[in-house]
Amino acid sequence: MELIINPSRTKKIKIQFVFYITLISFLVSLVNIDHTSLLFVLPLFYLCFMCGYQALLSYLVGISAGVLLLHVPYEILVISLFSFILLEFCLIFQSMKSRYVPYLLTLIAGVYYAYIQIDLLSTLLLTVLTYFNTIIFAYLAPLFIHGESELLTHERVKSLAVVILICMMSLLPYSQIVTMIIIRVFILVMVYHECLDDLLPGLFYASMLMLLMDLGYKDDILAFLIPLFFFYMVKCQTKLTIVSMYFVAHLILPFFLEFSYMYHGIIISLSGLIFLILPMFKNKPILSSSYQEVTMKQQLSKQVDSFCRLFEQMTSLFNETPSHNHSLEYIGYVYEDMCQNCSSQETCFNKKYGPNRLVKLMNKGLKETYSEDDEEFIFNYCLKPEQYLDIVHSYHKDYHKIYRVQQEYQTMKRDLYHQFSLLNDVFNQFSTQLKIGNIEESHIYEHMSGYHFQIAHLKKCYESQSVYYIEIGLYEVTREEIENEFVPILETYLNETLDIEVLKTPMHQLGYTYLVLKHCTRYYVQYGISQSSKDPVACGDSYALFSMNENQYFALSDGMGQGQKASDDSSLTLDIMKQLIINGISLKDAVQSVNALLKIKNRNDMFTTLDLIQVNLVLGKAVLVKYGACPTYILRDNELIELKSQSLPMGIVSPLETSTDKYQLLENDIIFMVSDGFTSQFGDFIENNKYLIDEDHPKEIAHLLTNLASDEEKNDDMTLIVLKLCKQ
Repeated sequence: MELIINPSRTKKIKIQFVFYITLISFLVSLVNIDHTSLLFVLPLFYLCFMCGYQALLSYLVGISAGVLLLHVPYEILVISLFSFILLEFCLIFQSMKSRYVPYLLTLIAGVYYAYIQIDLLSTLLLTVLTYFNTIIFAYLAPLFIHGESELLTHERVKSLAVVILICMMSLLPYSQIVTMIIIRVFILVMVYHECLDDLLPGLFYASMLMLLMDLGYKDDILAFLIPLFFFYMVKCQTKLTIVSMYFVAHLILPFFLEFSYMYHGIIISLSGLIFLILPMFKNKPILSSSYQEVTMKQQLSKQVDSFCRLFEQMTSLFNETPSHNHSLEYIGYVYEDMCQNCSSQETCFNKKYGPNRLVKLMNKGLKETYSEDDEEFIFNYCLKPEQYLDIVHSYHKDYHKIYRVQQEYQTMKRDLYHQFSLLNDVFNQFSTQLKIGNIEESHIYEHMSGYHFQIAHLKKCYESQSVYYIEIGLYEVTREEIENEFVPILETYLNETLDIEVLKTPMHQLGYTYLVLKHCTRYYVQYGISQSSKDPVACGDSYALFSMNENQYFALSDGMGQGQKASDDSSLTLDIMKQLIINGISLKDAVQSVNALLKIKNRNDMFTTLDLIQVNLVLGKAVLVKYGACPTYILRDNELIELKSQSLPMGIVSPLETSTDKYQLLENDIIFMVSDGFTSQFGDFIENNKYLIDEDHPKEIAHLLTNLASDEEKNDDMTLIVLKLCKQ
């Protein structure tokens, strides 16, 4: 990012920019068709106007040099100044868009051609050429501003080739041989860099302009156009093979034009020799490296897709299915124990009309308690009512035990289904990213183009995981439109905040605007942690600190009991939570996953608390997650704020009710996270000792408060995390 990250490169680009504009302005002012160079000078003026006052000053220096040194008509300078005044007037009143400027300049040129009394046909031709040249030159604004090879699209390479050839044509009146040698060397360089397809349109266009200058250049034009067709038949890679093919291709020239062995021999041999000794370094073809990269991505994507299919199959095994109804089995047990040898069984189990109420009451008795009406009906119609009630009651207990086991089994299946679904989502997301590749810039480009912003250049550069720059070049936009429309729309699309680091609109809606947007964290968190353990081997409290993009996480977990087992349980809780979050799982899903895994692991024999705070370092917003945890306290300007939540620890019930609270933090807020072994009335403890908390670092505050609390007799582990939000 040359505008921000590399100031030395920025200075170098500016120096090169001034030099190139001055040189090009001087050279194009020398190219005359019908005794005027306005059809080249005016389009270059428009390009410089788009690039700003520095480019315009360089342009005037180059044109003035041509007027003073080589007797270029001063009218060229006058028309440029008149066009500048006219466009400045349009800028003041914002009465024109950049897309209309080529028409305005073409009109000015047409009036001038008519004024100098060129014939009608030549006037029309020069007017049309002026318009075409203005369009061609306008393509190069981003290239001149940024000076990056990445901006060399096919259209810009064609335009650049036209500009270079026009500059070479300025030497024709002074030395035809030197000009033809330079043109041929340029052609060989383009062939070497595999840009022949981009060169030919500009070469044909420049050839037409040369013929308009003088029809005597016809043979020279054919002499460098005809051999080019050989390079389409045989692809040459090295400089030596290109020169060899170049020499062989010229053997056909005597059949098409008056070939002078002395004149053409000097031009051909010298151009080939100069090309051979030119120091050029050819990079690996972009297509080849890109193809290799795509191939590797495809292989990795196939492996990830196979994992996706595996997890889909495993997920389907744990998908929710209707639970089996065991009541019919237990009705069968009651029938075998009581009704099988009863003389009234045909009445109770009527096969034609279905089971009567006595059988239905068996089903009811298995699931719930009989009412007085139910028992009265049984005593009235059953031959052995006491035995009926005793057997149903005995099976009632067994049925409910099986029912509870079945419900727990179904809950476990749902939990496993949820976990495998999350893993499947992670793999699917990773596979999609591999297939898409790095097209983040093109997404932004397409989105903003949908709002009719004319984007010429867009580049995204990461300084770190959470800090990046977006460099953008725009046409036809004002500062107000960028600040009030462009940036807010982009922020909404990215769901992130962007600061304007550079905004240069040298000619507002008639020029090329370039800006650099920066996304970075505006806050950082100082922290201090202090622990005191009752067990000499391990502390049952665990804590974790980690970051994900622009969010920083601080988590505290208290395992059941003390010692190594409590430490293992709490550490497991935080470690799984951390891994899920940094792999893209949402906070809510991560909590439910950890809870389910803890519940499955020990079948309700373990639980841990969770106290987690997520701090957004861009917005300063906090998200608090509490399960069985102590309240969190915020000390702000000597005022103590309590944030608490009533919820069960993790690993007891599934699913957990979501328990998250959002809170806007302010600069210099001090946050206290504490385990339940610290003190039962931690809020009062802070109130009584807050006079000791000054501008100290959170690490010192944590140790100070822990030492004060350790004076009392404690029966549990103690952990205190102190956070302080600071401005960057």
